[in-house]
Amino acid sequence: MNNIIFLLLLLGCSSKSLIENKITPRIYSDITSDNDTLYSFLEGKFEYGSPCGYLNGNGDTIIQNGTFEKCFTDTFTTFAFVYDKALYGNGIVAINRDKEVIFDVYLFDNGPDYFSDGLFRILRNGKIGYADISGKVIINAEYECAFPFENGIAKVAYKCEPIHVDDEHSTWESENWLFIDKSGKIIK
Repeated sequence: MNNIIFLLLLLGCSSKSLIENKITPRIYSDITSDNDTLYSFLEGKFEYGSPCGYLNGNGDTIIQNGTFEKCFTDTFTTFAFVYDKALYGNGIVAINRDKEVIFDVYLFDNGPDYFSDGLFRILRNGKIGYADISGKVIINAEYECAFPFENGIAKVAYKCEPIHVDDEHSTWESENWLFIDKSGKIIK
């Protein structure tokens, strides 16, 4: 619950407020390529989000069990969703094979955003962008508000205000909505 509250607060922050609050922006990495699929393993009884590690197809340990507080990805091809407060601060992140953060997870319905039109929303330094199914960032994170793609178009805004609908739900309001295509180009 604390992770969700933190991410909701982070969503409302502009890059200016990050600097004013002396929060150091995160340095992000790219996906590191490796043809070997990794598989999660853990010691003890399985529970979703348990500490785990990753083995390759030969059963060799590539990432030690317990490296992260929680692992949310069982089959690690190009990126994995993990949580570790000590390593990455609050929130779930996507990591590459070198355990470097490629983006922070945009939470929707208590988990990573859903794929829509082949893309999903991600966070980088409090701004929203989009990645593809491999985890490659396709549209840089530069929006305060960004809706999922639908029929090749997404509604985004550089500035917006969160509006709380009820205890669980909120939406955004902006006077300057834009529409972008899947390459990030503004559609007129």
